Parts: sequence; structure tokens; C-alpha cells
Amino acid sequence: MNATAPEVRRYEDLETLSVTAAELVAATARAAAAERGRFSLALSGGSTPRRLYQMLAASDLPWERVHLFWGDERCVPREDPASNYRLAREALFARAPLPPANVHPMPCDPAAAEEGAAAYETELREFFSGTGAAFDLVLLGLGPDGHTASLFPGEPTLDESSRWVVCTPGLRADPPVPRLTLTFPALAASRGILLLAAGLRKKSLVEAAARGGADFPAARARARGGALWLWSSAE
Repeated sequence: MNATAPEVRRYEDLETLSVTAAELVAATARAAAAERGRFSLALSGGSTPRRLYQMLAASDLPWERVHLFWGDERCVPREDPASNYRLAREALFARAPLPPANVHPMPCDPAAAEEGAAAYETELREFFSGTGAAFDLVLLGLGPDGHTASLFPGEPTLDESSRWVVCTPGLRADPPVPRLTLTFPALAASRGILLLAAGLRKKSLVEAAARGGADFPAARARARGGALWLWSSAE
């Protein structure tokens, strides 16, 4: 993977993209579990990763060593259709033999979002203490405005230089509710990024990122082992 610009692989349909993504995640999980005793994965929201999650749930992974985290979360009830937790539960960990203690959701209460961000950062730093790195793999998506996780264009969160988790008001988001999100420093501390994108309207963003120098949030996401983007023109 390129350290300065993401490697981009193109697929004709979302199913083929999802198969490739599932194989990559599974291989990374098995290698991390064998080398370091556990595999830490940060999940993304949106509709694009749903099929990937379903495939992973049916995979023969070392589930007792898999730990799930989130890259961002909307401050809505966990039963709300907009909840990233709900998506992952329905498509992934409710279908897999994953120990409940290995699921680490973001505590996103709209009345205490700042406190939730601080608490999640504390949990992450304690979990990764002594490892010299953060997640083994971070799954990201790509918004039509170039945002990823809940890092939106023009917001102060893009300039965060030390914190791993912050609260954003989400005024540019849909729905416009507060959100918690990983920051660029948290992504940079991770061992790898896998970004999934689907749809022709994102073609120009993907191509700009592949050329390098693109100035939108997703293109700025870096990790120690590089960033790999999988893009399908079909949704």
C-alpha cells in the first residue's frame, strides 16, 4: 500500500467488492490473532458494508480473539435505524459466536456526547496500552462530500492533533445529530485502513484520492500500513 495516497481497486458490483473485502478482513484477523493474540477492528456505518458484515459473520474466524469497535456513531438510540451499532449487530455480531465482552460500542448519549467521547478514548488507550499501535484494521466509508467516519469538510475536528475520539455537532450530517468519531491521529496510529465506496457519484473523489493530493477528509486518512480503497461503480 502507498504511504502517501491510497491504493484503489475497482469492481463492477458491490457483491464482488464485498467478497474481496471479507477475504482481506478475515486474513488480517487470522494473522493478527496468531501474531498478537487478538484482532481489533473498527467498524463503519452506512449501507455499503452490510454485505461485508454478513459475510464475515459466516466466516470461520477466531471469534474469541476478535474485538469490535466503531469509527463513528450517531447519538441516537441503539434501536434507531440510523444507529451504526444496530447495523453491525443485525448484520454481524448477532450472527457470529463473538463474546459480548468483545463488543465495544461508542457511548453516544446526545445529552453527554463530550463525556462519551472522553470515555471512549480512555477505553481505547487502555485497550491498546503497551502495543505501540491502535486498531489492526479500520473500516471506513466515503460520503458524497468526501467525509469519512464523521470527519466532515470544514469542521474543526479535522484539525485535531492529539485526541483519538471527539464529538462533532453533526450539522452537515444526515440526520443532523451529534456524533462521536475517531480522529486522524487515531487512524494514523492504526495498522491499516480499508475504505469501501460504491456509486458513480463518488467516482471523481476516488480518482482524485488515487492521484494523491486530494483535499477532502477521506483522502487525508492514513494508517501505518497504508490505506486500501475498494470502489464499485454499482451500489
